[in-house]
Amino acid sequence: MKTKSAWLTALVGLTAVLSIVACNKMNSSNSNPNIPQGKSQLSVYMTDAPVQYDSVLINIQQIAVEVDTATTQNSTDNPHQWDDDWCGVGRGPSNKSVIWDTLSITPGIYNLLALRNGTDTLLSSSLITTGKILKIRILIGSGNEVYVDSTANYPLVVFGPSPYFTINVSRTNVANVTNNELQLWLDFNLNRSIFFWSGTFYLSPYIVVFNDQVMAKIEGTVLPHGAGALVEAINGSDTLYAIPWYSGQYEIRNVPTGTWSLTFKGDNGYQDTTISPIVVDSMKVVQVPTVTLHK
Repeated sequence: MKTKSAWLTALVGLTAVLSIVACNKMNSSNSNPNIPQGKSQLSVYMTDAPVQYDSVLINIQQIAVEVDTATTQNSTDNPHQWDDDWCGVGRGPSNKSVIWDTLSITPGIYNLLALRNGTDTLLSSSLITTGKILKIRILIGSGNEVYVDSTANYPLVVFGPSPYFTINVSRTNVANVTNNELQLWLDFNLNRSIFFWSGTFYLSPYIVVFNDQVMAKIEGTVLPHGAGALVEAINGSDTLYAIPWYSGQYEIRNVPTGTWSLTFKGDNGYQDTTISPIVVDSMKVVQVPTVTLHK
């Protein structure tokens, strides 16, 4: 019995060692060796859910992320992790593991309406402390403007007492390229971010963080070229928009699963057209048949 027990103990120990070695080897092979230990590379992209203005110029001055350094990006979300006084799992104020990392960006004016139909821009690719991303914070500067047409522009005033806007980030909002390379996308929904009140245009950013690797897309073409159509996707209370390029091509990103209807709102005398149902499944590009508007 003792001999059998000793062999069993040795076998269990050897299995544990081999498992650890295999695990470390797997983790190592799925990491970018050019990134320093204890750091992760975070790439932040921005795209736009459009509105019918000619241009919307936003002054983005700073972007920072809140990271829990005591856990990993793939760990399950904790319902309290977005609380302002969150110190980390099992942590208190004296040993908190939550920090803010400021990303490297090019501060300045961004024309958000240039980021339509699936177009995005890389705002930052920065090294951050390894951990789990909890929040992203954006500082909006002054000098924001909205062009209602090619010549008429108005100041766009940041609404509220603070120029900082913070968005909660869930585990599934972040894409893992490798163990130490992360990506996330910011969907700046202008239709829900700009409002006009008492003679002034106000900006109250409505920004959705999403993982482009798992969210569906709707794309297609509306003719004739230059028809000036607005594409409106509706599913219950959810409404998404696309303003096609002159060629008529459009794409709507970050589309939740469900059954949608598409309305093509014509301009210059073209009549509206609606098609449905458009069934959207997760991680799927839905190709919509070409739509031709008529006068």
